[in-house]
Amino acid sequence: MKEILKITTLVTTILFCSVDARVRPIGLPKSLLECFQRYSQNTYTKKYPVEQQSLICLQRFTWMESKTPCKKMSNTELNYLRSLFNKSKNHRKKRATQNKRKRKEYRSLTEKERKVFHDAVLALKAKSTSNYETIANYHQANAGQSAHGGPNFPGWHRVFLLIYEEALIEASNGKLSGIPYIDWRLDYRLSSPGSSILWTNEYLGNGDGRVRNGPFENWVINRTTLVRNVGTTQRDPTNEDSVAELFAITSARSFADQLENVHNIGHIYVGGLMNSLRYATYDPVFFMHHCWIDYLWWRYQCPNGRCRDDRFVYPGTNRDGDHAPNEPMDNLVYKGELLTKDGYDRRWLDNVEYEISPADCNENCNSRYATNGLECVSSRCLSATSGNFSPFEKRKKRSANRRNRHFRKRKREVLSYPVQNIFRVDCESDTTLWGYIPVKVVYVRCTDEQVYNSFTVKNGTVLSSTAYDFYDNRPEIQKIDRLTLTGHPSHFKNCTADESGVFKINVNSYGLNYRGNYEEYAIVDDRIPLSSAMAYIAVKRPTKRRSSKVYLTAFDGCGRYCTPECLVPGSKPPRYEPCTGAIEIDVKRPKGYANTFDDAVLMYFNFRKPGSFPTFNERSVPIVFYCKRNEKWIPAP
Repeated sequence: MKEILKITTLVTTILFCSVDARVRPIGLPKSLLECFQRYSQNTYTKKYPVEQQSLICLQRFTWMESKTPCKKMSNTELNYLRSLFNKSKNHRKKRATQNKRKRKEYRSLTEKERKVFHDAVLALKAKSTSNYETIANYHQANAGQSAHGGPNFPGWHRVFLLIYEEALIEASNGKLSGIPYIDWRLDYRLSSPGSSILWTNEYLGNGDGRVRNGPFENWVINRTTLVRNVGTTQRDPTNEDSVAELFAITSARSFADQLENVHNIGHIYVGGLMNSLRYATYDPVFFMHHCWIDYLWWRYQCPNGRCRDDRFVYPGTNRDGDHAPNEPMDNLVYKGELLTKDGYDRRWLDNVEYEISPADCNENCNSRYATNGLECVSSRCLSATSGNFSPFEKRKKRSANRRNRHFRKRKREVLSYPVQNIFRVDCESDTTLWGYIPVKVVYVRCTDEQVYNSFTVKNGTVLSSTAYDFYDNRPEIQKIDRLTLTGHPSHFKNCTADESGVFKINVNSYGLNYRGNYEEYAIVDDRIPLSSAMAYIAVKRPTKRRSSKVYLTAFDGCGRYCTPECLVPGSKPPRYEPCTGAIEIDVKRPKGYANTFDDAVLMYFNFRKPGSFPTFNERSVPIVFYCKRNEKWIPAP
């Protein structure tokens, strides 16, 4: 009886609090808005998915704003790092070809070489002083303003890689020849990149949430569980075109800038800890990813093995602040010992040799890369997969009279697994630090991409078609087309709902006055011309002293932008108008957030009494996203 009274009190309270939630639309920070504006040209959004460009801006903004380390390095830790640095320098001076560190693509390693690498990482972490943790913490504690967002980005991380590599070689008792790298192009070539053999027990372990198998299963570093969300926010890894465009750049400064963008995509694609500046290094994938970034830089500096002097000249100027040539390299290793310009010194490569990636192979590939981790024919390689299908299968094409729509050879797993968030705010990770707000998405079907197996019937005959289905039959659907005015922006390669019509809309939050983000998705029905769904998004709980400012985004499962519209206070019935997607939440009543996920659900669904049919409180929804394939991408001022 007491429990029933409690529930009755709760639903009554929620029912009579159906007034506008206290959430205020705000503008975006100048640096973030300027980044959006650079990418918001129509020609650009037609070439690249907007989600990809938005995430690059958000990643860069987050990393540049992370000025306060969660952990200061002790003198003992710094001395250990300095010893590794000095050993690396000494090895560099030897210049002996036979002693060069040899870096290969991870999947081209033999089983024995792969085990040596895994064992070295585990041995480094198993040290009583946790040497792995010391190196990992150095990135978040000391990787300040010169490590990202400027021409020193590749140089800083090249030196950081050498320090980590020295530690691994030491931990392996000299058995390890060098850090392996991950070339994401091998995964992009798969029809389903998430099926890559990378995310299996024999390689790096699962990529869906807490890492439960593989060499790094159940890892906990600095009280932080190893988590990945492969392909949930960034659906596809780096593609061929992005790398080709990188190598076409003639300016070393422009190359460094675009290289960091390519780098950001890898962090976002793996997700989980990799999507956090402070904790990305807790996943060994971080170093393998950065080794590939260094591989790309090496290929740019030494095309076809012939190094160009002009590409080893530091491109920064005295106007570049922390990236100016004579600024210290963010205490790497001690203040004043290395300058930003030193990162471009050719001598860092004296003791490093890269094996050409299987992704760059164009002849005799099947004999050059005969390992279980790769599928190669004579002129092309791609990642082996965890499935039992051939990655070289070609997809059947739909009728060309409907904008070249495609049938899928096999079912696309749109909803493979829920996102495992790390619930981190600044330097703490705890669910109780977060509150929740209801968010609605309205979705317009992408009628030029998929035909469902349901058709109109005439005189008893099913009129099957490769161009239209029952739900988007012509000419009836044109009425809705004229009202929605959809466009044709670029989208990710693997862009389909599954065969039932289930389709995902990614809805995320990014702290503007706190460091933390949250990933979620809403589920819509792609069969229907117009549909809607709810999501409940976590934001940092405000306090009496400090409100929470947060930027909310939504993109459909193809990477296309969903336009935000914010609730107009006092409007009856509720009315929405264009906004940036950024909002401010405080503790004043009426509260615009709930302390728990279930209470956020009850903000929207109101019950008069237990067991009654709920009503919908639209005034509790501070923001709605309209997903209609808009070609214009720029948040409203």
